[in-house]
Amino acid sequence: MKAKLVAIACLAAAWAAALQGLLAARSAGGSGEWSRRWVYVSSNLYVDENIPKLESLLRRARAAGYNGILFSDSKTLTWWRLEAPDRWQANAARLRALASELGMELVVCVFPFGYAESFLAHDPNLAAGLPVRNAPLVRRGDYLVAEQTATIENGSFEEHSGNRAAGFGVQDDPGKGSFMDERVSRDGRSSLRFENVGAANEHGNARVFQRVSVRPWQQYRIRAWMKTEHLTADMVQIVALALRKPLQYQNLVVPAEEGFRYFSAAADLTTDWVEQSVTFNSLGNTSVIIGAGAWGAKGGTIWWDDLRIDAVPALNVLRRETLPLTVVGKRGMKYEEGRDFAQIADPGLGRYRWPGTYDTRHDPPPIAVPRGSRIREGERVRLSCYNPAIIYGGQVSCTLDDPEVFKLCREQIIRTRAALAPDGYMLTQDEIRCAGWEPSQEKNFRGSGELFAFNVRRCLEIARGEGGGKPVYVWSDMYDPYHNARADYYLVKGSVSKSWEGLDPGVTVVEWGEQAKAAKSLEFFSGRAHRLMIAAFYDGDVKRDHDLWMKAIVAAPRIEGVIYTTWENDYSKLEEFAGAWWGGGR
Repeated sequence: MKAKLVAIACLAAAWAAALQGLLAARSAGGSGEWSRRWVYVSSNLYVDENIPKLESLLRRARAAGYNGILFSDSKTLTWWRLEAPDRWQANAARLRALASELGMELVVCVFPFGYAESFLAHDPNLAAGLPVRNAPLVRRGDYLVAEQTATIENGSFEEHSGNRAAGFGVQDDPGKGSFMDERVSRDGRSSLRFENVGAANEHGNARVFQRVSVRPWQQYRIRAWMKTEHLTADMVQIVALALRKPLQYQNLVVPAEEGFRYFSAAADLTTDWVEQSVTFNSLGNTSVIIGAGAWGAKGGTIWWDDLRIDAVPALNVLRRETLPLTVVGKRGMKYEEGRDFAQIADPGLGRYRWPGTYDTRHDPPPIAVPRGSRIREGERVRLSCYNPAIIYGGQVSCTLDDPEVFKLCREQIIRTRAALAPDGYMLTQDEIRCAGWEPSQEKNFRGSGELFAFNVRRCLEIARGEGGGKPVYVWSDMYDPYHNARADYYLVKGSVSKSWEGLDPGVTVVEWGEQAKAAKSLEFFSGRAHRLMIAAFYDGDVKRDHDLWMKAIVAAPRIEGVIYTTWENDYSKLEEFAGAWWGGGR
């Protein structure tokens, strides 16, 4: 009964907040009157040198008429575990005092489920899992070894007819833009070289593809050696495609001071041979198209050699109570971890450069067979488990429903409230690119949309309950049917549709995306009685963006604010933005 009363009280408070906001909100209507004029700032409060820079920026913003700060620091989820937590706390207090002095709202970003590094720094096993089902292993001596169920033919490019590599269904422009190079190779006698691509191919494509038979629901790793010389291209990638749907999104790497750094586009890139390594889950497919290449190439040279694929079911294996791991033999015989096979865990999981970051370059963990095991030499067994997906430059999403992650959410709000006393909280549940495959999610929710709705509803409850009833904001994309709340979104199972049902009217939605497509989105959220703000700057042309947004907002009368949202830490247009949107300083 008490729980029901609390729930009713929370809902009543949400509706009251919505009504108050609607009464206070100003119609956009081109008047230039915005009750909220924010600047987005991402900074590391653990670094003392950042505080003077932050103060200078905020004083500049206030002079230009900004009255709010949307503040992001990943350490709001980890600061109490730092070597010198008092330093972070002291700098947080300085930021709070500065915001108060300037009369600016301070809204803090929390709950980074999409870019989940700070969640996963606590426990890398909290990553969203993709299922491996019945991966074949065989006992060889004292270990269970993965059977190889896929092969790339002629991956070393040794076999060829003239400048065309054998075994590859697609090779762009043999003899014009692509060549068999018998002078430069990493493995064997030859490699595949692409050069003069802009001249040979009107689209700048320099690609090679092969269809490969795979086993469904397996994790595979693709590896290849790459070398470049003054390469300029819009994209360089290793791909795995099934029915034109990408199964692999991880960027490639080049050497850097601390190991490697991710890259997607190349600008006059020169590097010696570097091994690339990416993983993908085959999902329900029996064949995939494997390839490597450059798109939109404009100059330079790229070589590929030793392209290969291997099954790696235990690489980055996730271990937590809500993700089962099983090893099964013939006739359904269930083998016991610790008795028939040693505990399976990957010591490299989530520890690439610092806690919470992942890689696919390290070796899978060996699966030992202890003395007394019932698994016999040469016997074949099947492993089922879960692994994370790595997206682009190392992005890994967090699980959406494990009780342990909500404990971290609660701790983040409690500690953020104590350290920064925010005027509001921004739920950063944007671009969540893997979800819906875990057993609890398949059992308890009718689809991914319902899962997302549950997650945001639970997060709102925590933010409001532990945050002292302060306003709550959320990025629009995962709840927008015209953006990411749809079917076929990256590696989310099924559809994200209906996720918006987790948002009550007390939540302010911050709209972002393509301005030309935003009108329907804004009208949708406005129709659901949400207050709205727009992230009106994404490192583009201020006037062009302003004009596009003004066309989009006509059908949405509840927009109460705009945000200078830079993802490149570029504040050179801060005053120009203010001038365009509200006439500058006031």
